[in-house]
Amino acid sequence: MLARAGVRRHHGLMGAVEKRRHARRRITGLAAQVEQHPAGLVTGVVDLSEGGACLEWPMSDAVRVGTPVRLRFLLAGGQSIEVDGRVVRIRAGHAGIEFLAAQQDVLRQLLAEARSDD
Repeated sequence: MLARAGVRRHHGLMGAVEKRRHARRRITGLAAQVEQHPAGLVTGVVDLSEGGACLEWPMSDAVRVGTPVRLRFLLAGGQSIEVDGRVVRIRAGHAGIEFLAAQQDVLRQLLAEARSDD
């Protein structure tokens, strides 16, 4: 990842440069349930930060950009952590979720529980 002056490349997309306030960590083995999805979709988490997440997004129209979402991150031992956010992008089988402010304690706990590829 390119990390100069707060600029990073995201998901290896050539030419796709984004400014992020929080460094993202690639994650393995973490799933999230999207409560707004009619079937309660459980999907994989690609990366995670205090500001948001990238999720695998196999659906097309069930949830749209701008939709508020509640994610239940499914942890080991049957535990879960719920985080509120909104969909900010849907592209190429992935969705970008921006977490709502004032959840820092919960997000730090989630980051501590998640296994990172980094």
